Amino acid sequence: MKKLLFLFVLITAINVSSQESVLLRVNYKKGDVLDVKMEQSQNMGAKGGLDMKMSMDMIVTSKDGDMLSTESKIKSISMNMLQGGMAMSYDSSMKEEDLDEMGKMMKQQFDPMMKSTITSKVNIKGEILETKIEPLNPAMDQITAQAKGVIYPNEKVSVGTSWSDVASQQGMSVTSIYTVSKIENGKVYINITGSVTGMGEGDIKGDLVVDIETGIQDSASSEMAINAGGMDMKIATTTTTSKL
Repeated sequence: MKKLLFLFVLITAINVSSQESVLLRVNYKKGDVLDVKMEQSQNMGAKGGLDMKMSMDMIVTSKDGDMLSTESKIKSISMNMLQGGMAMSYDSSMKEEDLDEMGKMMKQQFDPMMKSTITSKVNIKGEILETKIEPLNPAMDQITAQAKGVIYPNEKVSVGTSWSDVASQQGMSVTSIYTVSKIENGKVYINITGSVTGMGEGDIKGDLVVDIETGIQDSASSEMAINAGGMDMKIATTTTTSKL
């Protein structure tokens, strides 16, 4: 009898857990400061590649109903690149006199980026509605164009829930499909799949962990395998976000 009772309790617990549903929303407060770290690698085989690390601070400057305003600045950036048989590297933490000639040239490009402030308006679903960069910088435009986050669905999600999103990047259409794989300990675990069409063709896979209370994307990783003009490329990106 005790075994049957234990089995009943176990099955009930599993069933309740599987039916848990939560509403994903960006629940930031005015004055919140987030630390965002991103690592990206681009592998183009014999043609070379790129490894980059970047750290940013994001401050929530205001909240008005369902709208949030944020300001972001790059804190640090480092990059190693191999292109046309030439190796180049840069690290913003290094003094100019410690950089090689190529590093000094790259510093001239990166310094203005680190002085720029990115101002954004975001709704509680995570949709970026407006972005401004001051002072203007073309390189920052590229970064902000790629920094589009996940837009949360209107309805509550539970294990097995899927939703999709389509974005345009550099002449390519990127379709991402998000599927909830697990909900536990205040976190939603999401699998990412998708496809790339347009100037490049390929697929996407990855994972995402969202904190239910704050809506912060604790960690996100994705890998895009693309063929563009006969050239194969793999782009792997990992982002972590934490509240300071």
